[in-house]
Amino acid sequence: GRGDGEGLATNPDPTSTLFFGSRHDGLQRSDDGGRSWRKVETFPGVPQWTYVSDVFASPIEPDTVFVALNNWQTGDYQPYLVRSRDRGRTWTNVTGDLPPRHDVWAIVQDHLQPALLFAGTEFGVFVTVDGGEHWAEIEGGMPPAQVRDLQVQPRENDLVIGTFGRGLFVLDDYSPLRELGADTLAEPARLFQPRRAFQFL
Repeated sequence: GRGDGEGLATNPDPTSTLFFGSRHDGLQRSDDGGRSWRKVETFPGVPQWTYVSDVFASPIEPDTVFVALNNWQTGDYQPYLVRSRDRGRTWTNVTGDLPPRHDVWAIVQDHLQPALLFAGTEFGVFVTVDGGEHWAEIEGGMPPAQVRDLQVQPRENDLVIGTFGRGLFVLDDYSPLRELGADTLAEPARLFQPRRAFQFL
């Protein structure tokens, strides 16, 4: 299951690569539908033997996969996030400026905007609109809780957040975040596109 130290991810393409992450065997990759597996030994900027806490295959980029890794069992509480754009052959660190002591438990990507990512950490939820270079904490009533699972509800553009203490939170319609970027943030003010509304008589 996701968020408990193990994860299985596949991309939408039925001929896609399979990934399996675990506490003990790191990240395993199969290019033949699970008949044989190859272990990914190292990731850039991540200590060796750091275990996989989540694997997320991109819903819009068939060759892209994200991996969250956690090293708390050795007393290392640093965040670790990596991305591959070639089905796990090469990796890039996308931890960016996530703060220290926010070890990562979960990662998801928006289903429309590739640079929009959410990360669940030891103390909350973070968002990036530039693919992982800069991260900001999502607050607005979200308590400091260990976020173990994240899911996107694509019809409503909601982010569903599951915590270690069996709490459930929903970030309602995060779609305005898709419009954020360096140009948008430099504007003195901006009106974001609202969701479609219905009037009932």
